[in-house]
Amino acid sequence: MNRKRLRLIYNPYAGRRRLIQEMDTAIRVFQEGGYEVTVHRTESPTDIEHTSSLSTDVERLVIAGGDGSIHQAVNGLMKIPSSQRPALGILPVGTANDLAFGLRLPQKISEACQVIVQGSPFAMDLGQVNGRYFVNVFSAGLLTDVSPKVDVHVKNRLGQLAYYLKGIETLPTYRPFKVEYEWEGTMISEEAMLILAVNGVSVGGFRQLIPKASLNDGKLDFVIIRHSGWPDTMRMLLHLVGGGKVGSDQILQFQTSELKVFTERPVFSDLDGEWGPESPWEIKMGPKLTVLC
Repeated sequence: MNRKRLRLIYNPYAGRRRLIQEMDTAIRVFQEGGYEVTVHRTESPTDIEHTSSLSTDVERLVIAGGDGSIHQAVNGLMKIPSSQRPALGILPVGTANDLAFGLRLPQKISEACQVIVQGSPFAMDLGQVNGRYFVNVFSAGLLTDVSPKVDVHVKNRLGQLAYYLKGIETLPTYRPFKVEYEWEGTMISEEAMLILAVNGVSVGGFRQLIPKASLNDGKLDFVIIRHSGWPDTMRMLLHLVGGGKVGSDQILQFQTSELKVFTERPVFSDLDGEWGPESPWEIKMGPKLTVLC
């Protein structure tokens, strides 16, 4: 009997090494579901992308990690022609797990494995920036360089709090930047602290940031936080960290499928917690990807 094939790529350091303790359980569930399992221990983010890009020999590609690991896997998968591309399964063992929250995946590893074996295929939107894909969020400005700089051991001990503490630490010295973009036929200029293009419903653990966002509506939700001095920005961030909803004149929010953004000085970006391209940016909807949920 020909068994279906599944490749599991795992980040050994993700989420306090949760998967290591339950690896046998995960493999057992996959095998009982009729899959021949191969396991790849990732060595680096580029290794995840490379291994994913070669996965034309399996029906399921499973990534165990956080949003950054999923980001790398997706960019690898999108190098495969759609007719040969495996469906993506997710074991949410990272720190924030924003995409897993949006897909309503169970946090318990054995239950998440069952979803991969028995779940339904879901055609999920992907965002795209200058040719690079993102699954959950593009960000630029304040907090953008926080995620790649947080030490993995600190992140495992403190979880999402590590991001917030690092971001608040940089706030008093952060310089705003001028952005220009065309919206509904008009060129608009803003003095900004932060730009977000959001595909999912959760960003950095902020569950209420865009409560009506959708992973399959063909639109990106843009959020621009205008400059109004760091004390006001601090109060707003603390409000959001505490679970408050977006509701401030400092915040501009709109929805579109494509936006070209220019800045007066070079500004770096972040895609799903990984380094992204420098400005200017062409931000748009990409093709859809099949995810199991």
